Amino acid sequence: MVAGWCYDSLSSGGCRQPPGTCNLRHDITKCSCGLILYTYTYESHVHGRRHQEILAGTQRPVSRRRKPPRAKQPCPHCHPTRKFGENELQAHVATHTVQERLQTALEDAQKDKNGIMVSSPEGIDFGIVDEAEQQSAVVVILVQRTDQDDTGMPISLTKCRMLSSLKQDEHDVKFSVAISPTSRFIRSARPLKVVITFHPSYAGRFEDTLELVFFDIAQRRRFVIQRKVCATVGDPTDHEQLAPKAPYSQRKRRNIILDGPVIDRLGPPTWTRPNWESQLPGYKIPRKLVKTLYAPEGNLKRSALQDVKQFMPSSFTTATYAWHFQTLVWLEEAQMTQELDAYSMEDVEMKANYPNYELQVERLAEGRPSVLVGDSILVQPVGQPNETWSKGRVHNVGMNHVSLRFNDAFNTYRGTKFEVRFVLNRVSFRRMHDALGNKNDPARLLFPGPEHLTTARPVTSAMLKELSPLNRDIGRNREQLETVAAIVHQPRGSVPFIVFGPPGTGKTVTIVEAIEQLLKRDPNTRILACTPNNSAADLITQKLMHLGATDVFRMNAMTRKFGDLPKTLHKFSFINDNQVFAMPPLENVLKYRVVVSTCTSAGALAGLGVKRGHFACIFIDEAGQGKEPEIMIPIKGLANKHTNVVLAGDLKQLGPIVHSRLAMDLGLKESYLARLMQRPCYGLSPWDGGVSGGLAVTIMQLVKNFRSHPDILAIPNEQFYGNQLQACGDPLLTKSLENWDELPTKKFPIVFHSVVGRDQREESSPSFFNISEATLVKKYCASLIANKGIRAEHIAVITPYHAQRMKILDLFYRDQKLKDIRVGSVEEFQGQERRIIIMTTVRSNAEFITSDIRRTLGFVASPHRFNVAVTRAQALLVVIGNSDVLALDPLWRSFMNYIHIKGGWRGHRISWDPKAKVDDYVQGVRSKADGEAEDTMARLKALIVNVSEGGDAIPPADSDDEEIDGGLGDGLVLREE
Repeated sequence: MVAGWCYDSLSSGGCRQPPGTCNLRHDITKCSCGLILYTYTYESHVHGRRHQEILAGTQRPVSRRRKPPRAKQPCPHCHPTRKFGENELQAHVATHTVQERLQTALEDAQKDKNGIMVSSPEGIDFGIVDEAEQQSAVVVILVQRTDQDDTGMPISLTKCRMLSSLKQDEHDVKFSVAISPTSRFIRSARPLKVVITFHPSYAGRFEDTLELVFFDIAQRRRFVIQRKVCATVGDPTDHEQLAPKAPYSQRKRRNIILDGPVIDRLGPPTWTRPNWESQLPGYKIPRKLVKTLYAPEGNLKRSALQDVKQFMPSSFTTATYAWHFQTLVWLEEAQMTQELDAYSMEDVEMKANYPNYELQVERLAEGRPSVLVGDSILVQPVGQPNETWSKGRVHNVGMNHVSLRFNDAFNTYRGTKFEVRFVLNRVSFRRMHDALGNKNDPARLLFPGPEHLTTARPVTSAMLKELSPLNRDIGRNREQLETVAAIVHQPRGSVPFIVFGPPGTGKTVTIVEAIEQLLKRDPNTRILACTPNNSAADLITQKLMHLGATDVFRMNAMTRKFGDLPKTLHKFSFINDNQVFAMPPLENVLKYRVVVSTCTSAGALAGLGVKRGHFACIFIDEAGQGKEPEIMIPIKGLANKHTNVVLAGDLKQLGPIVHSRLAMDLGLKESYLARLMQRPCYGLSPWDGGVSGGLAVTIMQLVKNFRSHPDILAIPNEQFYGNQLQACGDPLLTKSLENWDELPTKKFPIVFHSVVGRDQREESSPSFFNISEATLVKKYCASLIANKGIRAEHIAVITPYHAQRMKILDLFYRDQKLKDIRVGSVEEFQGQERRIIIMTTVRSNAEFITSDIRRTLGFVASPHRFNVAVTRAQALLVVIGNSDVLALDPLWRSFMNYIHIKGGWRGHRISWDPKAKVDDYVQGVRSKADGEAEDTMARLKALIVNVSEGGDAIPPADSDDEEIDGGLGDGLVLREE
């Protein structure tokens, strides 16, 4: 047996060690057929062919039994959660070694040596060169002797060149070099001037290396001194405005366990206290779990992934479902607590404004940290560890301050310094635990299979004819019509029905039609419609407004900002006299035919006293975005054995946002929708009783895209949907910008603008920004707004980084025409569409390409983010990014190949063959980078030799007309572009 797995855990007595003390893994289980399996494969195995064959006696259980592989090991240079197999680890560490050797060689090459000093030891920076001027820029550096006694043999400069010239690619060379005077011999009284000229062409950052090769005649040896050279072409005003406010410094981590008791405080007086029928338990994170995973200083232990499995069940079944997910929810809460705690402050004062206190919080307007009315903040006098923490409740949130109310016993005086810690709002986590922990665990909802489909029937022609769609467009769409019919005719207590809706296919419209058809069939039926976020819930409510405010209720969390709710929905919500959302009495809730809320807020319904089964059907839109425990709040909390569940979403778009790497690795990243779609009964093949297909019975796929231009849809359709999507958008809209002036090729409404920028960070924010890309975003938006018929609301800018969003907004706020353009993350735009999408990818650092492709790209490399960002566009898509860095990801490279071949390329030229096979590229880049590193070290070593050993010829004496690198004598400037 392989060390690392606890096989005692498979016995009837279980693991012999006390709980939490076993050092072996427990994530294996023994099936009734005799096989030992990974826990996460158990459910799929028991429904599979091999399990059935073993039980039938046609296959022996030991015939294909494999031992668990050896545990993966972490790289000593990388994050502890990054682990590798034995062979993979050796290759990975070897890459680190090559890069470390290269870095050492380059650092040595940049040092002054052997009596020669070259100015600008920190490198030569041309600064910001105005793109509008298009004039060459010149910098002069000095090469001089540092020793005073140079009466003997001089030192000669034998080579003076830019390293880009070695690539023999004139397009990549933007710097040229010359010397003055033309003599290459260096004496104390006669320093040498090296003139570097930058020849700007297009916007972006340009980097090169000046290499000076010297020959010491007396010592008969060569040596090298290098200087880094850089220049940025762009708008000097933008670069000055957006420059980092302060150098980046990483926030320190701390132990999330408090060192003293806490005095609590009631909620804000503007709230209306709900009449809860039952109180929500605390469900606090077990201290033992925190101490096992985190070091005292707050860092995650290297053994955390291994250690956490002691707290996990050995199998994932109906019986262990709650245990499994409650552990993952605690992991997520611990990580989010630590992330919020990173904004803690020390040595700060509070201003008394009795009975409240005002606390200044920088970057509050940016949501860093995110603080809402009703949240809590802890304060403790500085220098008094283990003393009581006072919890203040937030009564008001300003641009850069919060107003806090403490317990009446709290008091302070001017000048008192406090330590401040922000408190994570735990309501959503407590509701997840409450739903997971209840005894409502129907297998038909958690692990649906063929055994739950005995009464299921596919949609018939008679069912379709019976329907009279309220939305006429649905009547002309076969897939949407079948979806509505399947939902309406589901027997009570069926397995969840899935509406698989790729981008722009109208899944929300479809479920709204299904809701209305259910209400039409039975006026007394009650429907609950939930989504993971408020904007999606608002959209559903807006599509149901015609039913009237007496039938439709939009339930909002009390902490939601009043101004965020569309004004048209005010009459559908319960709002108190203070313009704060409130919970209506139970009798009011029971009267509504449709209740719409987020999944988390739906937990309030059970607290108010709504019984399981009150809602005949529960709809979850954008189900792929929610974490499974979050989706279970309305399902496990409010469904009974008769309740039907409908999930609408797309597992190819954004999944749940998970902060904890541990929880992600253990399964929290997979949505409930995605997990169900892996089960055989949700196959997209024709209905066969649920053995391997469930089309039109358990699942329907929508295929008509009504949003995007066919060229915009092409790559997502090919990469994610097997070319099944059909572009059916209105050509008056989707083709309206085919002749835009900025298009490199008319009729092809996609632009990829390649720019080599610089990803930067500032202060304590870990988020990246790229000024060169932000400037280009502004220019494209200004060009579009200048067109007649294009308004700010037609344009959206998508960026994966918060810091880039803030920099772009800073530019937009200074231009009246641009200030209303919405800028946001990919997550903010899922489910939305715009006529024009401009995307800035930000990342431009290729430093780590040999060691970690994902680290270089960050989460830009997420296929789901790519899919969502690209498919928001209706008529025009502009992508701005560093093509060389993005090409490291196969999906991005396929996309850029497509654009280049179709003629949509601008800016920095493509550096690879767009017709080459994509799969071979990443490994080729790694190999090339390793090879270039080895070549660089070998070249530097060859230049730094003792001539008497190498047999090199001695350069002639003082000769003022000798050539340098083939043509720079006599002051000639060699253009190397």
